[in-house]
Amino acid sequence: MALRRREFVQTAVAGAALGAAGTVTAQEEPDYGGWFDDVSNYDGTVDKRGQDTVEIAVGAQGNNGAFAFAPPAVMVSPGTEVVWTWTGEGGGHNVVSDGDGPLDSGELVSEQGATYSYTFESEGMFKYVCEPHVGLGMKGAVVVRPGGGSSGGGTAQQGPPANPDYGGWFDDVSNYDGETLDRTGQDSVEIAVGAQGNNGAFAFDPPAVRVSPGTEVVFTWTGEGGGHNVVSDGDGPLDSGDPVAEAGTTYSYTFEETGIYKYVCEPHLSLGMKGAVVVGGPPGGSGGGGGGTQRLPVSGPRWLLTGSVLFAFFTPLLYAAAMRHRESTRPPQDLVGEDGTVPVEEATAADPAVELGHEEFDPTGTAALVAFYFVLIALLWVFMYFVEFLGRVSVIG
Repeated sequence: MALRRREFVQTAVAGAALGAAGTVTAQEEPDYGGWFDDVSNYDGTVDKRGQDTVEIAVGAQGNNGAFAFAPPAVMVSPGTEVVWTWTGEGGGHNVVSDGDGPLDSGELVSEQGATYSYTFESEGMFKYVCEPHVGLGMKGAVVVRPGGGSSGGGTAQQGPPANPDYGGWFDDVSNYDGETLDRTGQDSVEIAVGAQGNNGAFAFDPPAVRVSPGTEVVFTWTGEGGGHNVVSDGDGPLDSGDPVAEAGTTYSYTFEETGIYKYVCEPHLSLGMKGAVVVGGPPGGSGGGGGGTQRLPVSGPRWLLTGSVLFAFFTPLLYAAAMRHRESTRPPQDLVGEDGTVPVEEATAADPAVELGHEEFDPTGTAALVAFYFVLIALLWVFMYFVEFLGRVSVIG
């Protein structure tokens, strides 16, 4: 049995508008002075600098209905054309500047596919509203600022931070261990519905997962714990419908926009059956296909492999150095007799550079050299530990 995913008209519009855009860094985030306090779908400013044309959906899901602009806050470069495209949802909408700004789309429009555009030439912050629904929170802003940009493979930061702040969301979720499972770079990610947790089969597994924009998340029922469903907390996009108990049931949703999406099982919310999907990031992440960015624990096979490689690399060098030291302390062959000893009478005052009476090699010097190389290996091993564990950077592999 497969549950049909709820489709919204604005999904394609908002998804295409976002494209490869990232979120503005904390240092660049504008101060809107409380403008977005009552806007439910505001989750930071989307950075689209460097793009010639940027699209914003009018009548997107938000503010308890189709009463939102998506994205509500966007940053563009001077000279960018911003195109507002109507979804056809939520009744009649318009786009009008707050105050004396330049935006005015005219009469209310409800027709799907209607557009209104404006090219921003000067820098600044341009706030706007939908007049009939401003009281519901249907507001937006365009920030015009040079620099940055995420088009053409730019380096703008995408998505929430490495350690998302869930605001106590998981305080009563027993199978949440404080970690957000990294599944970025995968086309499809599966979450079990009715996994063990919260004193029964009342959990999502994993409860918190991070994916890349464009990833399809598939919720799969285990058949345990009675009827479950998957519903967004607030005005999010997830809604699998009525609770289902049949094993193998699936419900999927493709996340296009960066952000944190919290969801619940309505019948078992009070037991702690909650989850979250983090879309985008983490900072410094390189993405990669098939989850290739995940790191094995330092104490596991990778750590042993690293040590083994170091030992195998330096052991031949240590042996060669010991042999060179041995040869350097061996007496000249022309001074060694047939019985292997060095006759003292062979030395003459005319050859003061030859020191007679040495043993075949110097054990103290050789031992010191061996100890030095083992200390060097130990230091390199410690260095690898800190690079792998603290820096989360893979040096081997």
